[in-house]
Amino acid sequence: MSHSPERVLLLTFARRGEEQAIERARRLLLAQYPGCRILAIGTPTSAPVLRAMGVDELIIFRSGQSKRQVLREAARRRPKVAAIVYSGSTEGHLKLEVAALGSGAKRVCRCLSDDNPEVVGRLRLFWSVAVKAVRAGACLAAGTAVCVIALCYLRMAQALAGGSRAGGC
Repeated sequence: MSHSPERVLLLTFARRGEEQAIERARRLLLAQYPGCRILAIGTPTSAPVLRAMGVDELIIFRSGQSKRQVLREAARRRPKVAAIVYSGSTEGHLKLEVAALGSGAKRVCRCLSDDNPEVVGRLRLFWSVAVKAVRAGACLAAGTAVCVIALCYLRMAQALAGGSRAGGC
């Protein structure tokens, strides 16, 4: 009985300039998981780059398609490992970390530009996602507060200047 090769889900933004990091991660993953098939999620714009980098299977995320549908498709292909390619530090990359958690992969690893892939537990990755989501929420709340204060200041300045008709042309 033959079994199909294991899949490694490569998660990257595939932005211009990240080709070297993607290629390095791909080589390291192939060395760590010999015979695996590299699966990636990409957009119509990133698909040619990912194919040129040697990705075996590609799930294209098209406009109008939900993220949930794409993650279901990735989970349906049963990746053994989800590998997140980080450019620089582990800051940001919230979308990719959520995708790794949603992929159903048993193992998650971080591919930083200078290191071998670091295996991280799903709980540790969940904690990272939670912290980044709270930070994003705090930034949104702070931005909303600044906008509300600015609006109140403008309304007050308008009222002091003679109401909404003051200075009309």
